[in-house]
Amino acid sequence: MEKLEYNGLCAFAVSTGKKDVQGGKHRLEINGKIYAFSNPVAKFLFRILPNRIAKADAVWGANK
Repeated sequence: MEKLEYNGLCAFAVSTGKKDVQGGKHRLEINGKIYAFSNPVAKFLFRILPNRIAKADAVWGANK
């Protein structure tokens, strides 16, 4: 079973401050970590917009 970052929530949504969007079947592996996305557009934007992982990590860590 794969371990998804952000408990399987959509990584792009988390990077924008939303923690209520469930990730779907769209996946992306970066540096050994697997990120889930609600749709292919979210996955694409996560890849091309700068600092998405850092922003998502900051949002995720702020409310743990």
